[in-house]
Amino acid sequence: MKIDSILNLEIADLKKSGITEIGYTKLTCVNWGVYSTVYLFWTKENSTFVQKFKNSEYDDKSLQKFKPIRCTDSTFFGFYRHYEEKLNTEKAKHFEYKPDSIVGNKTLSYRISISHSCYRHFIMKSNNENFHKYFNYFDLKEFDEKKVYASKRKYTKEEIKKWEEIGWEKMEYKIVNENYPKRNLNFEFNKELKLVEWDKIMIEFIERLESENKFELIEAE
Repeated sequence: MKIDSILNLEIADLKKSGITEIGYTKLTCVNWGVYSTVYLFWTKENSTFVQKFKNSEYDDKSLQKFKPIRCTDSTFFGFYRHYEEKLNTEKAKHFEYKPDSIVGNKTLSYRISISHSCYRHFIMKSNNENFHKYFNYFDLKEFDEKKVYASKRKYTKEEIKKWEEIGWEKMEYKIVNENYPKRNLNFEFNKELKLVEWDKIMIEFIERLESENKFELIEAE
């Protein structure tokens, strides 16, 4: 992608200027096209800087580059250094609704994936580091579909009478099973990952900067 090529050039320039602590987080969403937003971080003279980049296939705009800003308490590098060993070894698991089974000489996998989703990447380019971890937000979901509860539905008088005779508790159970949402067996595992915790921290940090309109677009010449 264009945004990755631009980032490689930006990182090369930072390294040429003597910057040694560099990393970025990228959010890529795939729908009918691809949309990516990147926040590039680096440390210079005990100060942390962040620069925003945007690229989209949904319009004719070229890649958007914003002016770098000095920030405080980004926790980007601090979190990575604190949990470096764990972050390097852990990996998000796929959405799986049944354990793998072996039939004959074949292993059957019961995974679910979707074509339209968003992916979070974390990349470190400090010194000789080559850290790159990512996850699919769909794999963090507990169910593949939203459960529809009986109390949220609209029914005719005849249906209401029928369900009152059965009992609302049994009704809830029946409705949920009628919709057949598949539960992610890896939901609990994934939500405890330090990678996911890092994501939540960075989302909060970025949302605060965005709400304060900190990023100023560099107009194309």
